[in-house]
Amino acid sequence: MIGENVKKDSDFAKLHVGNLTFYAVEVRYPNEFYIPSVEEARESFEIVLKVKDFILEKLNIKESE
Repeated sequence: MIGENVKKDSDFAKLHVGNLTFYAVEVRYPNEFYIPSVEEARESFEIVLKVKDFILEKLNIKESE
């Protein structure tokens, strides 16, 4: 998905989402649910905050709105 967006807007090439897809897929299969370590959770949370800021900036939205 990000690859398609890079073709439209090269700023997406600078967006690094790490391994967030892994968590999105694993949640769908509760029998094999993966519980991340505290460090993995922190790292993922930091990535999500960067993605959120990137999207808000792209949409020209201030967080307080």
